[in-house]
Amino acid sequence: MEMHPLEVAGGLARQGCRVEFAVRSRSPMSVLSRDPSAVRRRALPFVWYLDPVTYTRLRALTRSVGPEVIHVHYSKDTWYALLLAGILRRRSRLVFTKHLASPDGMRKKDPLHKLLAKRIDAFVAISCYMKKNILSTYAVGEAKVPVIYYGVSERVVGTPDEGRKVRERLGVLPHQPLVGMVAQVTPDKRQDLFVEAAARLVAQSPSCAFVLAGESVQPAYAARVKTLISKVRLEGSVRWLGFVEDIPSLMQAIDVLVMPSKAEAFGLVLIEAMANGRPVVASNAGAVPELVSHGRNGYLFPEGDPEALADALFDLLNDPDKRHEMGREGKRMFLERFRLDREVTETLSLYESLLSRR
Repeated sequence: MEMHPLEVAGGLARQGCRVEFAVRSRSPMSVLSRDPSAVRRRALPFVWYLDPVTYTRLRALTRSVGPEVIHVHYSKDTWYALLLAGILRRRSRLVFTKHLASPDGMRKKDPLHKLLAKRIDAFVAISCYMKKNILSTYAVGEAKVPVIYYGVSERVVGTPDEGRKVRERLGVLPHQPLVGMVAQVTPDKRQDLFVEAAARLVAQSPSCAFVLAGESVQPAYAARVKTLISKVRLEGSVRWLGFVEDIPSLMQAIDVLVMPSKAEAFGLVLIEAMANGRPVVASNAGAVPELVSHGRNGYLFPEGDPEALADALFDLLNDPDKRHEMGREGKRMFLERFRLDREVTETLSLYESLLSRR
């Protein structure tokens, strides 16, 4: 998700926009990009809410460029943007995309946040779930909160040949069922629930194999999940990969993608699976029901219920025709609703709409 705004910025640059992208020093965004020539990136400290070095450099940049739009993707950075875009004298339109939900019941009523909410020209919600969260957090009207879903490009689509190579490296036989989960290893993503469901599934289908991919950003939780794998005796069935850069090939290797999260603001990995023609099984929480149509491109299950997750997987893995049909429907939905060029077009249209207003 951190890299995604850079993908959109590249799309905007290819549409003819001049884009200056300020990133935090040592962030992956400062060195990595699938399209490094499209957007100029400027690495800055971005320490806490307002640090003098970052603000001074950003002010110099905005004075030299004269941006028509300042677009922020992290709530703490809105304070830089507020000063740069102008509070009383509006120098730039100010757009804030909120990628993470605020805790339920957190209403920002203090004078500074009221000023911020009034000055921001558009709060972009990445899902209808996030729109509700924004409206419950900030004192703004619905018209100020457009929904623009994420999109991904065809670069996320792997090839069957690379998928076969991944299975070979993992020691998974060609016709052996392989279930995957791709997410940072944190309690909110619920890798522990995935393992509990895997144990139930193996009791019914001993040949099933499982793969966990994702960076362990909370080592203590990762250790608990690994202990659970040993406890339920799945060491030979679960492949723990850690951070994986080549997600497209992994998507081609698996038969079903699982997302058992407590809640998702969007669920980018879901549309990556759909783009690769893979059915998904995901918790009925957050924005997931906006992406997964139960019985069409996958299954939804009650959040926190490992038995329901195992049952959904058992149904799919024992019905290849259903699995392939859901995969095809997911691919169709990706092409229709979740392509990157659609997100870029809607973002550019928002900018043009804001700039047309007096």
